[in-house]
Amino acid sequence: MARKVAWILSILVLANTGFIGLYNGVTEMPDAHTPLQQSVTIGVLIHGALGVAGVVALVARHESALWLTVAWAIVVTYVASMAVIAYGGADATVGGAVGAGIGSAVLGLGMIWCARTILRPASLHDRVHASSDDR
Repeated sequence: MARKVAWILSILVLANTGFIGLYNGVTEMPDAHTPLQQSVTIGVLIHGALGVAGVVALVARHESALWLTVAWAIVVTYVASMAVIAYGGADATVGGAVGAGIGSAVLGLGMIWCARTILRPASLHDRVHASSDDR
């Protein structure tokens, strides 16, 4: 049951951030004026592409899903922390950037755990109960 919840949660989060990232990256590119803003927007496009690729790999239960999720988590953490500084103007604080980075990193670690849970072989206990449910 936990594996199924992790699988569904991973797919929903990666799909949501993936499609929104692709859309926002394309539509916000003209508004990125500084190099830092451009790097954040490119990061949004990258985490969008990684999210969609991660969904495809998770649905197929392909081992590349773990590495795609790790890359997605790294890029999401960068984007969240740098967006505060790039777009915050005079109101931006280092504490806000650190807080956004930590929050995103925790989310990323949770997604990595879910992907790892999905991709590891089922325990004997899980296989026994799955085969008895099929009857």
